[in-house]
Amino acid sequence: MRTRLVCLVVVCLSFLGTSGFAVAQQQPSPEQIAQMQAMMQRQMQVMAVMFDVRPSRLGFDETLAAVRAGAGKRGWSIGEVQDVQAKMQQTGLSQVKRMKILQACPAGANERVVKASHGKAPQLACRVTVYEGSDGKSYLVRMNTGNMAKLVQDAAVARVLAEIGTEEDALYREILQ
Repeated sequence: MRTRLVCLVVVCLSFLGTSGFAVAQQQPSPEQIAQMQAMMQRQMQVMAVMFDVRPSRLGFDETLAAVRAGAGKRGWSIGEVQDVQAKMQQTGLSQVKRMKILQACPAGANERVVKASHGKAPQLACRVTVYEGSDGKSYLVRMNTGNMAKLVQDAAVARVLAEIGTEEDALYREILQ
């Protein structure tokens, strides 16, 4: 569970574009620790709605290959693969499980969101993370666009996000348990 939480935090940071961690200069008080724990709990609840984290039916390399192949077959734009494990090892961490992030976005997804929102909604992250859990299984993490559609008040944007979520679900249904 702890490994899964650490992986989810790393994934979330990669989605948000954060590249480093801040180090506290002094010990927090018990009250500050309780406040931080409550805030982290709320953040985890939000992340549980925003992100879909599920085990793959396939091994690590096969999961990554299946995402690339399925996305390509559907005409999605496919970007580079970021090797998070290698980057973490470069910083001196030695006991790091495999983790790769692939840029994959349904065809025209961001253009549809921009058009529906008249340029007011942010672009989709369009990233898929495949990582190896401490249990040896491969996991896939992605934005849960279908759930996000339920949170959007603008009906046109919600409809487009729901359509994109359906497209994503079709690809990942073949891969996930």
